[in-house]
Amino acid sequence: MVMKKQFNRRDFLKYSLSFAAGGATVAILNPYLKIGDRIVHLLNPGLEKPFKKAFLSMGTYVDIAIYDQNLKNDAAHILAKAEEEILAIDRLMSSFSKSSDLAKINLASGNDHAIVDGRLCEVFQGAKEISQATGGVFDPTILPLLKLYGLRDNHPVMPDRKALETTLALIDYRQISIDRDTRRIGLTKRGAAADLGAIAKGYAVDRAVAALREHGVEKAVVNAGGEIYALGTPKNQEGWEIGIQHPTQPQKLAGRIVVADKAVSTSGNYEWRVQNQDTDKKFGHLIDASTGEMAEPMLSATIVANSTMMADALSTAVFLMGHKGAEKFIASQKDVGGALILPRGKADIDVIQTGAFPRILT
Repeated sequence: MVMKKQFNRRDFLKYSLSFAAGGATVAILNPYLKIGDRIVHLLNPGLEKPFKKAFLSMGTYVDIAIYDQNLKNDAAHILAKAEEEILAIDRLMSSFSKSSDLAKINLASGNDHAIVDGRLCEVFQGAKEISQATGGVFDPTILPLLKLYGLRDNHPVMPDRKALETTLALIDYRQISIDRDTRRIGLTKRGAAADLGAIAKGYAVDRAVAALREHGVEKAVVNAGGEIYALGTPKNQEGWEIGIQHPTQPQKLAGRIVVADKAVSTSGNYEWRVQNQDTDKKFGHLIDASTGEMAEPMLSATIVANSTMMADALSTAVFLMGHKGAEKFIASQKDVGGALILPRGKADIDVIQTGAFPRILT
């Protein structure tokens, strides 16, 4: 699972999308850089200028671009509707806000169920299913573990074994109880708490895309800090071209893919260095919820799937599995593809494609 905090902390967790004026190609930033430090402009000539909306939500930059020129008179209204969907998910699912529905669930853990918005039920149900599929590597009840490592307040520490074992006893997706008819969600263990940071952004993008479709949009790209959905195809082209940044050489791309009506998400790890009397150790922000251990990572993992919620959650999970486990898992999933980037020597990389991943262009 991944810890996703407010804006200045989450900048490096996922990649950002850059829309050049009139461009349908999107570029993904390197995870080791803060958003805005470097944007690669890849232009597809001859494309019409989109109607765009950019704003901050869910701790990151959000970009929505509509390419349907026939919707010129309605574009501002449609963009506002899509924005409303994302802002609503942020209000409901933030683990940083004491007034969110997610906070109500966490506060009631071990005691009672909380009555929540139906969208929480949908996301928690999806999170439980993904947790089961990944054997608990992905687990939304990871919040106590994130706090233990100091990843919520920018003060990373290496916990001792006893504290880690005590905290791990609180982490178990199977304790989540969902009643969709009454819109009630509960956590059975006292002290348990959920964080939806590795799935809520993807879900928010899906909600925004649904709003666009409801208003007749056929060509658009929605990006929330690297959770991307490419709707339809640009005029006279087969799809939207997405550049995957080279994880160790920011001026280069590891490759390009062309997608249509697909979601794309990439996870990469950011290293912290913790120094104390016992250790001088590097670790990242991604934690395997089933073991409580930090990732010994590949450089990045990119997932292409039918929904952004699925791509968001799986990009984190497969990153934590290691490349052999990730290859096998992705290949077993329907309509899911992955590109795993591994280090080779000091500067080179190997890119492993698996499942239904599009052909990588160089």
